[in-house]
This record gives sequence, C-alpha cells and structure tokens, in this order.
Amino acid sequence: MPLSRRSFLGGGLAAAAVAVTGTPLLSACAPEKKNQAAADLAVKLPTYLRYTGVKPDLPGTDLVLDGFLKYPASPLKAIADKPGDGQPITFMTNIPGAIPPAVEKNAFWQAVNDRLGSELQISMASNDEYKDKFATRIAGGDLPDILNIPVDTVQIPGLMKAKCMDLTEQLSGDAVKKYPFLANIPTEYWKGCVFNGGIYGVPVPRGVSRTSLPLYREDLLAAKGVKAPAPKNFQEFFDLAKEMTAPKQNKWAWTRVPLSTIRQMLEVPNVWKADGGKFTSMFEHDAQLDALEAARKMVAAGVVNPDAFNDKASARKQWFNGGIAAFDYDGFVAWNQYYADNTAGEAFAVNMLDVPGFDGGQGKPWLGAALNNITSFRKDTKHSVGTLLKVANWMAAPFGTEEYLFRKYGLAGRHYALQGTDPVPNAVGVLETGIGLQYISDSTLALYWAGKPIIAQNQHKIQQKVASRLVPDASYGLYSDTQSKQQTQLAKKMTDLENQIVQGNKPVSEWTAAVATWRSSGGDKMRAELEQALSDAAGR
Repeated sequence: MPLSRRSFLGGGLAAAAVAVTGTPLLSACAPEKKNQAAADLAVKLPTYLRYTGVKPDLPGTDLVLDGFLKYPASPLKAIADKPGDGQPITFMTNIPGAIPPAVEKNAFWQAVNDRLGSELQISMASNDEYKDKFATRIAGGDLPDILNIPVDTVQIPGLMKAKCMDLTEQLSGDAVKKYPFLANIPTEYWKGCVFNGGIYGVPVPRGVSRTSLPLYREDLLAAKGVKAPAPKNFQEFFDLAKEMTAPKQNKWAWTRVPLSTIRQMLEVPNVWKADGGKFTSMFEHDAQLDALEAARKMVAAGVVNPDAFNDKASARKQWFNGGIAAFDYDGFVAWNQYYADNTAGEAFAVNMLDVPGFDGGQGKPWLGAALNNITSFRKDTKHSVGTLLKVANWMAAPFGTEEYLFRKYGLAGRHYALQGTDPVPNAVGVLETGIGLQYISDSTLALYWAGKPIIAQNQHKIQQKVASRLVPDASYGLYSDTQSKQQTQLAKKMTDLENQIVQGNKPVSEWTAAVATWRSSGGDKMRAELEQALSDAAGR
C-alpha cells in the first residue's frame, strides 16, 4: 500500500502570491512533463535502516505504529557532536498550538541553540496563517536556510528546481547512512521528496498517524452513561450524536459536519480511486448524494455546533477541549495534541470510533497523507549541505533516545517532572517546547503519552482494528500539473456547494451538475495526467 504523496493539491498559494506580487508563484518554473514520472521513479531512494535501540511494548506493522507504555529508564545519547557550524540557521514554520515565547524568554529554545551549536532563528505563523506567509516569502524571494514546504504547494517541482538544493548525492542509496536517523525513516516516505529526477527534501513522516477518524471525549460520554460507544450503522451514529447534544447548555455533539466519516461509511474514494489504470474522483462517486443527504439531516437536527461554518480550525479544537463539543474528526497527532492542550484536568479522556458501514458492516477509512511537510534547504544558503543534513538528522532521533526526550519534552525540572521514568510535561513545558522543531525533521510517530499508558493502548487498538481497511489515495506518488495549479480552487467550489447543501440552502440534486462543471473545468484533465503519469511510471 503506497504511502508516498506527490499528488499535491495546490492552488491556494498561487492565489496568495498573485495578491502579493500580481504574478503566479514561480510561473516561469513549471516542470518538464515528458517522462517525468519515469525519471522520478528511477531515483534510488535512501536505504532504510531501522533503529533497533528500543523494543516497543506494543509492536507495530507497516500500517500500525509501535506503542510504548513508558519511557526507557536510561535514554541513549545517540549523537555525540553538535550538528551546527556556529553560525545562525534560519527556519520558517507553522505552529499548531499557541505561539511560544521569544528566544530571550524561552529556556527551551536557548537550550536547543546550545545543543545544536548554532542559533536557530525561527519565523513562526499559526496553522491557519502559514500558507499565506509561505507564499509571500516565496514570492518576495525572502527564503530561510531551512524551508517547511506544505505538500499542497502549487507547481512544487518548479519551486524545488528553482530554489532548493538537490540532495540526491548526499541521500540516495547507502549515502544516507552518514545520517543514521534519516536512514531510519522508511523508504516509502522519501518518495514524496523526489522531483525533477532527484531528491529535493527530507520527509516529515505521518501516514497512518494522520489517518482521521471520529475522536470523542470519553469522559463526556461516560458522564451521560455512554461507555465504549460502537455504532453499527449511520442511524446509530446519528442517534449517538443526538444524545450528546444540548443546545440550551451550549453543548453540541460535533465540532463540524462529519461528512468525511459518512463518506467513509459509504466507501467513497480517498481523493482518487484507480482501477485498471483508470482514475475516478471522489466527487464522482455514486454515494455522494446519499452522504450529503445524511449530513444535511445531522445539521438540521442541530447536532453540529452552529458556528462550525464560520470559525477556523483553532476554534474547533477549543470547542472539543473545552467540552462544548464531544466529537471531532481528526487523527492521531491531533489526539496527542488534545492532551497537550488539555484544560479539563485529570478527568479529560479522548478515544476514537471505528467507522461502520452506512447500513451495517464495516466502513472504509481513508489512509492519511504520508507527509506533514517536506523540509528543503535553500539553494544559495551559506551553510554546507552537510551541516543542514546533520541538523535534520538530530531532529529525527527516535523515541527512546536522549535527543528525542529533550526535543519533545525539554529540560527536567523546568519543562517536565519524572513520574517513574515518564517525563510528564507542565504548562511551561508545553508552551516553550512548541517552537516547531518537528517540522524540520522527525521520526515516525511513536504511540506514547507520558504517564498515561492507556492512551498508547487505545491508539494501538484502533490502528490494529482499521489497518486492513485503510484506503489510500491512488494518486499518491504521481504528479499532475493541472491538479497542482487548479485543484484547490476547484475543490473549494465543491466544498462551498456541499456546505450550502448540508445547511439546507441548496438541494442535494445540485451536486450532479457541479460535478459536470468540475470535470470540464479541469477534473478530466487531472484524470488524464494522472493516468499518463501512472502509465509512464509503469513503462519506464
């Protein structure tokens, strides 16, 4: 099952760049299309050398992550030398939580600089604002040494070729062994960093950790007498939502319309489906009308927070953490982040639902995107490529190492206290360590939460349950120039329509005509390019 992602859903950044400069983002740097898929597939990817220094309590598989019930008592210091070169290194990134204190007021950031041997100068933006900031910096040519590149960046091969280092010589095949923790990143994730016949970045892996399912506040459901919820079909799913809704008490079941979950109940494809070399979009699936009608019924019944159509993702997370909503659609990374942001105290508990079939049986969850982002290095940086790769290698030190313990939890005493061997973070630790280091590089996610082994056990259990049913996006590993340039705008039109439909402002029947427009406006061209890319790759 392929985990790589180069089917980038671009367009939004181009629009932002136009607003800033009046011209499309890197319009002169469009990639050469002919046989590009074959050239990319011919690249020898980095050799995978799995780190075996720590034995998991809950062993994983290719699609189930390793789980740990406690942190090792004596973490190994795996990297002896400081990776930096003594000169400041600039980095720009998104921040999923609260913006942390500046370096002069941040003990963790200061300690990072000391351990790196270089001052890490970080330009930050919230998740909601980052893509616009990234587009502005690209359009203005104001690039940091290390770039956190969103996977939906428009015409990404052209951007890489024009602005970023080709790292093939340093990382291809056994060359990556010089950076053992980059070699510990599974091969499939590196496919998402191949462009123009070369390796142009370091992956920040996610895959199954980004697989999204219904998260629920286990403590809130238990208070209503609902324990171990397991709806067997859509109607039971709907009834559970109604049970958890009390508008007069400012309580709703859902932070947003669970349309993706309903689509998974109906086996709607994960973006694209391929059958015999032919591609079909999720928009075209026969069950879309049933999914929209079911979602409309849920909104009409009042089980979704009425502000869901107006507020940003940060507000949605606050509703879930604050108990205003009991359900959210998100992944395993978000599951952990909710515990990090917990404001409800010790009673706070999160778990995850499986997806039933709409009329019974089992649904088909969508496999999460392989990469959170791609980390690339500015082509004209003053630092050596070796220095920047050593920094990335340090950031990828895996669970069980001393470097991981410091990178994720900070300094003992100030940022966390040991509970047995577990580093339990405090409020200062959560805030100060949130400087975005995980977006320079990272190991694959370990299922673990300090002091609460039940979290890793619950996460491992649901992953084992759904692993065999996970549906990938069939366009992973393929590039469509039309999709890169137009998908965001075209998908937005479909999303805007579905929002109007589920709110009852437009009939479900309008979806069919909208799909025809989507096809004629670029959808059919995307399909043809993806089919050609698949054919080229197969015939290399």
